[in-house]
Amino acid sequence: MRGAGMERAGRAGRWKGPGWIGFVILLLGMGLRFYRLEAQSLWYDEGTSARLSEGPLRHILESAAQDIHPPLYYVLLHGWTALVGRSVFSLRAFSALAGVLLIAATGSLAARLFDRRVGRLAMFLMAFHPFAVYYAQEVRMYTLLGLWAALHSIFWLAWRRRPHPGRALGLLMTGAAGWYTHYVFPAIPAAHFLCMLIDAGRGRFRWLIRWLGLQAWIGLTVLPWAPVAMTQLRQWPAPPPTPLSEALRAILRALGAGITLPPEVPSAVLALPLIGISLGMMRGVGARHPGSPQESNPMGAWIALALVLSPIGLVLGRGAYREANLKFFMAALPAFVTLWAAGLEAMRQFLQKRRGLWGERIGLALTLGLMLGPTGVSLWALYFDPRFARDDYRGVARTLAALMRPGDGILLYAPGQIDVFTYYWPEAPLIPAPLRRPPSLEEIEETLTPALRGRDRLFVLWYGEQEADPEGRVETWLDAHAFRAEERWIGRIRFAVYGLGEPDERPAPGVRFGEAIEVDGYGMTTSRLGPGDVLGLVVRWRVLAPVPTPYKVFVHVQGPDGRPVAQTDREPLGWRRPTTTWRPGEVLEDRYGVWLPTTLAPGRYSIVIGFYGPDGRRLPVFHNGRRIGEAWEIGIIECSP
Repeated sequence: MRGAGMERAGRAGRWKGPGWIGFVILLLGMGLRFYRLEAQSLWYDEGTSARLSEGPLRHILESAAQDIHPPLYYVLLHGWTALVGRSVFSLRAFSALAGVLLIAATGSLAARLFDRRVGRLAMFLMAFHPFAVYYAQEVRMYTLLGLWAALHSIFWLAWRRRPHPGRALGLLMTGAAGWYTHYVFPAIPAAHFLCMLIDAGRGRFRWLIRWLGLQAWIGLTVLPWAPVAMTQLRQWPAPPPTPLSEALRAILRALGAGITLPPEVPSAVLALPLIGISLGMMRGVGARHPGSPQESNPMGAWIALALVLSPIGLVLGRGAYREANLKFFMAALPAFVTLWAAGLEAMRQFLQKRRGLWGERIGLALTLGLMLGPTGVSLWALYFDPRFARDDYRGVARTLAALMRPGDGILLYAPGQIDVFTYYWPEAPLIPAPLRRPPSLEEIEETLTPALRGRDRLFVLWYGEQEADPEGRVETWLDAHAFRAEERWIGRIRFAVYGLGEPDERPAPGVRFGEAIEVDGYGMTTSRLGPGDVLGLVVRWRVLAPVPTPYKVFVHVQGPDGRPVAQTDREPLGWRRPTTTWRPGEVLEDRYGVWLPTTLAPGRYSIVIGFYGPDGRRLPVFHNGRRIGEAWEIGIIECSP
């Protein structure tokens, strides 16, 4: 005879469809997922998805084997885009529709673990959850991961209640789909196994054996991909360790209010979803065994908790946690929302018993408002706060296309940037980048030297170079062979402009800065420039004495009135050799670039250079022992159209 625990957990509120209330919730959730769907640019990872899904199928499988994720999402996206096209809206619409299905699946899961009222509340929470909305608007597999996690648990609960070939087939198909979608998915059947192992102690061991047999069939379907999966998992980036308390707070923040909750919102608000799931556990554990069909079973609450904790335990236990991997916990979100909804239902029942129908409704509305307040703030930030906008490759491509002229080149230093950048600008004048991670000095020299020959300007987009090139070898090489003139952040993209060319050689001019720094030689790339050109300077600094102050170097292009029309300011050698590290007797060669404005008027401009400290005070300049001011005029340039 089967034990009541698991059976009751699967029967608690047999799902009979969402009903008209659920249908309204689905429409609201769909609206949120399609709202401003193409307002933001595709970013790095989305570009990878778009490129991998182009097909044909063999190419997708071969490319996915070189990626760090299984291939199913890319295969499904390929089929989807073959029907609807490859616009940004079309690409993201696949995840958005999967997100709508996830709302319904979460309602079904919650109804089976608790009751139908909890199912409707869970649908409502999932529909408005910023974490779910965010990844439903991204061309990645994380919403699909959450959907497979929910569906696999639904089929498992249904099969445990009454084994049936159709339910077993659903269990097999969703299990295989989950394995082929993301490597965090195995945490879901692991949670099922734990629950069945506990239930096996109640005389249900033979059901555990049958379930293991089904898992073996799933394993057979995954077996062809297993060698690739093992290689990918061994090569998975190992982030630096994060304190457990910090990781758990970030996970709770993501599951409770999404990754777009502004940092100024106090962390205390995270107690609200925590209270909700605690009430959900209390409601489940405190429920009576079989009685009314609207009552929950203790096992349902424990199953939901296991489905939340298992993905968290897998990621933390494997050492794969980092802030960028919070998306992995989409696998835990359906169960988290289920417990949260059960807590709200427990609050409703409590108020109903003590304050009657109107007290119940008013109290539930206040509770929902209080708990969903942070969710609303996070949802608004998702759509409108530029701090949470995806990296704007669309805007960067448009800007560079407007700036580009013959003799320019673009270096994309990150393997996947080429996918998203060329989505927006297929004909971009790209130069090859070193392929190894990290690259050797020989590879850098062999790749970049011929690629830069004959070019005037180089635009570089740095992304994730701390992982690809932790020692900064490519950047160091560029600073030694080109002239960095501009650098700024565009989201997580570091945009830099370099001038190219060989400077002339000029002798030591007898110029000294303060008492410790002397000019040993210098040169300029050219004295005749046009608007938008990059002026290149090279200066050799001879160190006469220790320099206790971290000075910055400034280079100003000055008009006839002495005001700068262009400038660059930074610490020496690309910020890598602060003056406090200079040793007496050293001679350091440094390069500086100044990007002239495209609106610069024709005329003669003086170039001055100097040092200033943290307090803004400049070092005095001496020429042949005589003080000449606080900057040295290194030369004159002629600007012509």
